[in-house]
Amino acid sequence: MSQDPNKRFGASLGALSGGRVGITGMCACNMKLCMPIAIRYSAVRRQFGPTDGEEIPVLEYQLQQWRLMPYLAATYVLEYWHVAFFMDFVNIRIGLMMGDKSERQAQLGREIHGLSCASKPIASWLARDAIQECRESCGGHGYFRVNRFGELRDDNDPNCTYEGDNNVLLQQTSNYLLSLLEAKQKHGSKIQAPLESVDFIDDYETILKTRFSARTVGDCLNPSVVLAAYKWLVCRLLVDSAERLHSQMGSGADSFTARNNSQVYYARSLAIAYIEHTVIERFWRMVQEGKDGSEPSQPIKNVLTRLCSLFGLWRLEKHLSILYQGGYISGPLAPGLIQEALLALCGELKDDAVALVDAIAPPDFILNSPIGMSDGQIYKNLYGAMLQGERALERPHWWRDFVDKPVVGRLRQAKL
Repeated sequence: MSQDPNKRFGASLGALSGGRVGITGMCACNMKLCMPIAIRYSAVRRQFGPTDGEEIPVLEYQLQQWRLMPYLAATYVLEYWHVAFFMDFVNIRIGLMMGDKSERQAQLGREIHGLSCASKPIASWLARDAIQECRESCGGHGYFRVNRFGELRDDNDPNCTYEGDNNVLLQQTSNYLLSLLEAKQKHGSKIQAPLESVDFIDDYETILKTRFSARTVGDCLNPSVVLAAYKWLVCRLLVDSAERLHSQMGSGADSFTARNNSQVYYARSLAIAYIEHTVIERFWRMVQEGKDGSEPSQPIKNVLTRLCSLFGLWRLEKHLSILYQGGYISGPLAPGLIQEALLALCGELKDDAVALVDAIAPPDFILNSPIGMSDGQIYKNLYGAMLQGERALERPHWWRDFVDKPVVGRLRQAKL
């Protein structure tokens, strides 16, 4: 074990991240269960149409696409992120077992700690919201217990609080980022880390001078445009959070109070933007370079690019107020371009949606949802599930109470 307390602490932080890395995977798994159910159901369920004699699948409606496609994109992005991040965690465990006492090992531990403390919150929140949206998008059928949305919600909800409350964990990530900026401003230290998730921040002064470059909807479809916006967003929030913290302490607040009063709109948003940028960047790198040395075919690459762009724009839209406040975008053009790009991507992915969920869904006997079966026979499967339910063909235990109703206005005579 290293005698340097900073190196020991950094290595320990990384080693203790296993639970949060695992929860990220559990959340991705829950999304791989709920999305096939909702997408398959939406592709089969027909309701209303342009004429009285024609009803169309609800997945053809733009509103249904807008509700579900971003979560489908999130499922793919999060699944790849978890696999890649797990291998990063494996590498630090190998270093510990091999007695690696290098500075790189300590830096890797701190970086993995910062990433895991943001990865677990965003993954559990995404899964929570995906399950709820899928449940509602299936209408009344989504509320049947047999279709499993309630069970998935029960399984996922604890992920939002165990291994650390999400909002508290995000403070660990923002503290890590703030410490890097402080070291650069005070000592001129270069901001870099083994996984390169923070390396771009070293050039934060130049990045903050950039502006939103997209001028057409087509420009917004390029993940590089999204990543450029996220780099500016992270740098802006980092500088603003540091200034907010210094302002609070300059007003006489102690360090504890100052940090607590710098979370909302500042440090919390910083941590979320940082992990979103990292997840999108990793996925986009995989799309460009391939996975495990094998580059995907062009048709698959096109679909993965759409998934990356959709997830990035969907998340970026939630930060529009900060982009406006900081001057990265101005005027009414940019929000309209982002929104139109979102709708265009949802429409383009609609035709591939069933194939995309088929690729990640478990076998039917594991999915175990009548409306989510791969054969698309939602009504037949649902009827069969009803007949096979426990005591489904027997009288309920309260049937006699229902049949032998008391006469209104007559009191039963007490037997003495």
